Amino acid sequence: MKNYRTAWTVSLLTIACINIISLLTSWNGIALSDTMIRVMGVLDMCAVVVLVYTSVKLRIWEKR
Repeated sequence: MKNYRTAWTVSLLTIACINIISLLTSWNGIALSDTMIRVMGVLDMCAVVVLVYTSVKLRIWEKR
């Protein structure tokens, strides 16, 4: 269970950091390269998948 909790926390932090970077660059008018945007998008999608998987596992674990 501790591994699920750790993965859940890391995925939340990853999503938050990517969104903060995106927000700050948008506000400051800094243009990110297309490669950087794609890498951040792929990392965000992977983090969302991990977040959903671990959320379901933790919810099932709590019901036992």
